[in-house]
Amino acid sequence: MSLPVSNWKRLASFLTDSILLNVIITNPLNTLLENNVPESLTDLFNFDFKSVFLVTLIISSINLAYWVILEYKIQQTLGGVIFSVKVNSQKLTLYRIFMRNITKISLLLLIIDSIGILTSKKKQRFTERMTNTSTVENG
Repeated sequence: MSLPVSNWKRLASFLTDSILLNVIITNPLNTLLENNVPESLTDLFNFDFKSVFLVTLIISSINLAYWVILEYKIQQTLGGVIFSVKVNSQKLTLYRIFMRNITKISLLLLIIDSIGILTSKKKQRFTERMTNTSTVENG
């Protein structure tokens, strides 16, 4: 039986993945938005909200795909490899992986989801309980 991962390992793994995604994906794409920031109230009338929405959607989709693809293929992300953390489930499907990671599109949603770790004996987020998955020590 696999042991639930400690909170510090889980956080360190998540932060490692987040830093990696910020350096490779978020920061380069955010440079597309820097020139579009309105400087005055009148600039708001000419502001291209569609571009901001599109870039935000692209960043969120790529970030979500990172977790979903790696967890589905190898049961762990790069942060998980470094800190020996993996996904555990008797039946790991693409749908389950997608649903357990859906809250990672928003920091606020992820924080709310993570409260479940504090209320669960198995240290599961709410979405992990919903998908019958858990984050465990690898090894």
